[in-house]
Amino acid sequence: MKHPKFRFVEKVSHAHTKLTASDRKIADYLLRTYPAGLLENASSIARALDVNVSTVSRFFPKIGYRSIRSAHRELKDGLDFLIASPLTRSRARPRPAPDGRGLFQDVLRLDTRNIQDTFRDVSFADVRKLMLLLRDRTRSVYFFGPRKHHSLCYYAFIQLSGIRENVVLAPTDNYFVADLLARLRARDVLWLFDFRRYPRLSGKVAEYGAQAGAAIVLFTDSALAPLVPYADLTFTVATRGVSWFDSYTAGVALINALLAEYVRRAGNSARERYAIRERLFRHFEIFAGRGALRGGPERREVETLLPAQGQRGPAGVRDAQSPA
Repeated sequence: MKHPKFRFVEKVSHAHTKLTASDRKIADYLLRTYPAGLLENASSIARALDVNVSTVSRFFPKIGYRSIRSAHRELKDGLDFLIASPLTRSRARPRPAPDGRGLFQDVLRLDTRNIQDTFRDVSFADVRKLMLLLRDRTRSVYFFGPRKHHSLCYYAFIQLSGIRENVVLAPTDNYFVADLLARLRARDVLWLFDFRRYPRLSGKVAEYGAQAGAAIVLFTDSALAPLVPYADLTFTVATRGVSWFDSYTAGVALINALLAEYVRRAGNSARERYAIRERLFRHFEIFAGRGALRGGPERREVETLLPAQGQRGPAGVRDAQSPA
């Protein structure tokens, strides 16, 4: 099942050539105020646009609905789908699964489309505002994202913390997140990840962040998401998946783009911060050296310690081909 907004946009796009000037005015209003505008009755929409009620009533059959009521029903069904479990969503996918090769091609096509749709809808005014927040080094940046979308949250956190100081990953346990958010100050940045099925804890965190005066940045999958009213900046990620589960590929791509823009703008400060981490990595021997790569010196040294074919190994261990 498609996201309800995508279905509505497609209906308007397909009917575009037969819409009058008044119809286009209605379509523009409903898209700008979606989803709230689409839940209004015909009289309310007519008053907002100074058009006849009959013009609003005729608009919906032109774009493929039987009436404004059927548009309301479809939107409400879409809202139910957004909070449904993967098991429920599996019953709403009537098409049979393709074979293995076809399935992989479907995933590739859908993830490519998700990335394109996500990037197309990015507001570069919002990107500039986010960069101003992140480059203000008097602000701490707190990341929070529970359940499956914690993967996106952690990826953004671990990358940004390498190039900026005062970046904190909030735990997703109720008690610990309360302890950590007690440190949140006005003007700090609270970066939230909230995707369907929209865990309640995220709402509690957003509510507190807003009360504390934090600047709230939101990654989500829908304009209908419950945290949107709290957010100062919202980035909507297309998450359509081939299976029961949503895909977060476009979210990773958007994080990559925002990080690249931050590095471009931060310049030497990002480089200096990462240089400190590199020195610490070497000090604590965090990563394997060149010799650990296949064929490197360490590998060859291990190989020379293994018993030759037919010889006994240590403490009674025999080569597989030595006689018993």
